[in-house]
Amino acid sequence: EIKFKTITVTNGEQSFELKVKIPLKKEMEQIINDVSNPSKERVDILYDKFSAGIKKSIDDGGEKFLEAINAEKQVITVLDDDIVFDGTSIRQLANFTAMKELKTEKYFALLKSDISEPVNESYEKITDEFPESLINSIMEEIEKAIKPNYDDVKKN
Repeated sequence: EIKFKTITVTNGEQSFELKVKIPLKKEMEQIINDVSNPSKERVDILYDKFSAGIKKSIDDGGEKFLEAINAEKQVITVLDDDIVFDGTSIRQLANFTAMKELKTEKYFALLKSDISEPVNESYEKITDEFPESLINSIMEEIEKAIKPNYDDVKKN
């Protein structure tokens, strides 16, 4: 039996209710697995997007640019498949971003639409339709609905 829970999302002065499908344990494990392991293609697309500006600067400025920027402190490290900028791996940033996007898609897919169709929107489509603050509120409420908190578990 499919269970739904009603969540209330507040956006500024407005509140509205949404129905969230409560995933079975196996479904939740699949969501966690999918979110934890974004596809290489998805990560690569984000990596290319995040590293484009710095790659262009490196290409335009060449070795002298890297030497100048790294003169006092190692700011940019160019690896075979990554660029580390001020201690932050751009590939790792792309991976975390892919995980966040996937989680948003998977959680929104748990919402029941007005016509009872699953919400299978891409992250881009979701962010086109909703402001980030509202997406974050919806995600937070879905999280509360599908993952029992410690106090609820303790009661049982």
